[in-house]
Amino acid sequence: MKRKTNWGLWMSVLVTVIVFTLAIPTYSKILLLALYILGIIYLKRSVFYYVKANRKITSENQQDWDQAWPLYRKAIKAGLQKSFVVTSASMFLQKGDATEGKAILEQYLQSSTGKDPNLDNIAKTMLSMAYWMDGDLQKAIQTVDQVYESGYRDKNLFINYTTYALEKGDLSKAKALLDESAEMENSSPGIRDNRGWLYILQGNWEQADELFSDLIQKNPRFPEPYVHYAQVLIHYGQVQAAIDMLRRALEARFSNTSGMKQQHIQHLLDKLEAAETRLKTAKEIDADPVNVASGRMPKPLEGTFAAQDSEILEGFAARPSKPLKQKKRKQEDEEERLPNTDLTEADLQYIREHNLE
Repeated sequence: MKRKTNWGLWMSVLVTVIVFTLAIPTYSKILLLALYILGIIYLKRSVFYYVKANRKITSENQQDWDQAWPLYRKAIKAGLQKSFVVTSASMFLQKGDATEGKAILEQYLQSSTGKDPNLDNIAKTMLSMAYWMDGDLQKAIQTVDQVYESGYRDKNLFINYTTYALEKGDLSKAKALLDESAEMENSSPGIRDNRGWLYILQGNWEQADELFSDLIQKNPRFPEPYVHYAQVLIHYGQVQAAIDMLRRALEARFSNTSGMKQQHIQHLLDKLEAAETRLKTAKEIDADPVNVASGRMPKPLEGTFAAQDSEILEGFAARPSKPLKQKKRKQEDEEERLPNTDLTEADLQYIREHNLE
């Protein structure tokens, strides 16, 4: 691979050599070099602001995050590199003022579209999320579809596009996108979770059970897989196991772009933990998989429901005794043990020669 020339380094070396060859006092040479260094720092100040902002935004102490936003603004105003501008916008979308992040992306696309097609597509993919957060699902789909039609492909594109398709209820589109991104699935918990979400909406509970039982063992950092798995467990009446999943969901990392909200999860958890509302809430969750899977509250059910404190509720689907993978493996093993009764040409010839027809 061809190495890139570091012109900045060579320029600094050249300036240093020139300064020290000048017929002036040493202190003057040092002063000139100091002025040169200060000039470089001034010209590169946007990068310093950006690096400092990133340190603040990645702090475990969320109070430090508030110090990041003025630094990002200063960096952008000072002429920050465009790829870093898009990254800064992403931080605003996820952890800060999403409206400001959206405005930064729109400004970038208005002023720089066409200069870097890949960066344009990354920015549009992010912008689609801003529209989705605003509740404009149609505009989110239109924006991300432009990226898809351009031929650009990456993990975030597939996660966003399948999310919007599932939200819209376009299961055939979601399945097509998931099938296309199958090679990324094992390395992307987001794509994997969307596959499980699709199974839930299709009513393929056994496949969803298998998928999420495997996925949550990898401890994904976002809340959606735990809520989706809680739905599956509720479908089988496994209310205590579902409660455990919702507790894990609350321990996950939430951001502005999370499809699940902490207050909704906490509300479901409180209702399932209380004996008086356990059965009613479980029935509501099972009866309304679409809303729950999308991070909304289930539609309320009418009627009277008895208080329940059982860990496993009656009146729900029976959970298969063996995971689907084990069933498939057993079926394949049995097929391998079956005798091969197909007759070859040699067998037929033997039958004819011995008058066994």
